[in-house]
Amino acid sequence: MTSKEKIQQEIEQTLQCLDGAKRAEANPFLFTRIKARMDRKANVWERSFSFISKPAIAVAIVVMVMAVNGWALWDNSGTIEPITTADPNVSELANEYNVVASVDNYDYENLTNE
Repeated sequence: MTSKEKIQQEIEQTLQCLDGAKRAEANPFLFTRIKARMDRKANVWERSFSFISKPAIAVAIVVMVMAVNGWALWDNSGTIEPITTADPNVSELANEYNVVASVDNYDYENLTNE
């Protein structure tokens, strides 16, 4: 057999396989379900989530959240004042919970309190 005859034979075999194929049919209730979904009124939650899920809105919300987080991290206006031991409440609290209020008396080499 020549290559042209072999190709023609393969084509015929392929077309014969398609002879028994039927047209694809959809579920008979598919159209009614699609129609019902189109006719149904969207409730408040569906409308709000569909609005938020739009790519432009979702990206804007993510950028806004990241900007607020960045602002909170880099905001230096609210500095924290150190707690001094001059306050009697602090020394009482430190004594009650056995907290060392000063780091001057800590032996870093032996890792024990004096």
